Amino acid sequence: MSSLYSLISFFPLKILYSLSTFLSTFLPFIYRGRIVRKNLMKSFPDMPEGEIQKIHNSFYINFCDLFFEIIKSYSISESELSNRVNFKNFHVINEKLSNNKKVLVFASHQCNWEWLLLASQLNLSTPLNVVYKRISNKKFDKVMMDSRSRFGSVLIDSKKALLYLKRNLKDVNVLAVVADQSPTKKNRKSWRKLLNQDTAFFKSVEYLPRIMNSYVYFASMQRTKRGHYSVNFDLISEPNSNSKKDILSEYVLKLENQIKSKPDEWLWTHNRWKFTQDDI
Repeated sequence: MSSLYSLISFFPLKILYSLSTFLSTFLPFIYRGRIVRKNLMKSFPDMPEGEIQKIHNSFYINFCDLFFEIIKSYSISESELSNRVNFKNFHVINEKLSNNKKVLVFASHQCNWEWLLLASQLNLSTPLNVVYKRISNKKFDKVMMDSRSRFGSVLIDSKKALLYLKRNLKDVNVLAVVADQSPTKKNRKSWRKLLNQDTAFFKSVEYLPRIMNSYVYFASMQRTKRGHYSVNFDLISEPNSNSKKDILSEYVLKLENQIKSKPDEWLWTHNRWKFTQDDI
């Protein structure tokens, strides 16, 4: 499996995007088309059907591009990645780190979070610690771990993240979390309103800023053209206010605004609202 994955990753992106265009014509009919439509209709209840369909179609084009871009992550060069992911203000992160401050970055499943993490590491002189959720298929999990850590990032299993931080806090200067992951029924969770719906988030998202005593940023990512992205880091909180602020709510607000501005760039295939508070 890893050999095939590696082989495909060496195809030029021009070829991969041609494959993506072909795949996007029929994928909605065979992969989670109903879930995408249901999520869109519940999230935008007042939106006309024609607009919902337009977002639906555009989403699958972006989703197929993302699929091949993630494969490309396995072999993409530093120069090509730097050319494709433009950071508007990465200096704010490095300024904090150079002053021996800790930084926590909350990202989301908007655009290409895999390239965001890889490109961020290229702009850092210290390892980027990334909380990740293991994939049940061990072989594929190994492939993704190799891809995500190829520029020096340190991957932390989400199930052990809090314990890892408590034991290794002095070595963790910058931490990234894709914070719109969906917890299971067994996980400790916090509930917030997102896109008109009660939405569960990992409870640990609330703990991390306090444990790290860090600056907290939201990584806002937008697609500027096919295969090219722009990233801005929006400050959510500072160390002296982490215990006073509802940081999760501020993250959710920024996430919702980002989704509303570019709804076709979020991961709608995920069954994000599969259970409610009444189901717990």
